[in-house]
Amino acid sequence: MQSDESLDNVRLDIEAVGFTLDDDMRASVLDALTKLRRFYKGDVITADVYLKVEPSQRSNNRHVGIKYGIPGNDAFAEDSGDNWYELINNVVGKLQRQLEKRFGNHTHDHRANIDEIDPASLV
Repeated sequence: MQSDESLDNVRLDIEAVGFTLDDDMRASVLDALTKLRRFYKGDVITADVYLKVEPSQRSNNRHVGIKYGIPGNDAFAEDSGDNWYELINNVVGKLQRQLEKRFGNHTHDHRANIDEIDPASLV
């Protein structure tokens, strides 16, 4: 099953293979992608989410991959396991670390840089 949606003007593509994507799972994916916006405020072009169940495996049969389309090289992360929600959180954490490495930590943009403070203003 494939679902094309929009999230804050970002083309979102969710593909579920081997199972039917329910509204709860879709909401979890959207929440996770919304959290990523806190770590990267620039242009996001696409977010491709791939959810797959491997019926031949007894454990670690679920796979989550997310490609976050940003200018330059896209960020991509994936993980396998047994719990969808844990996997989604793990993948978003990996993407967050990639975004922080490439673009810095945007969550603290409101704080003044110590080098920009005029020492005379402290007197």
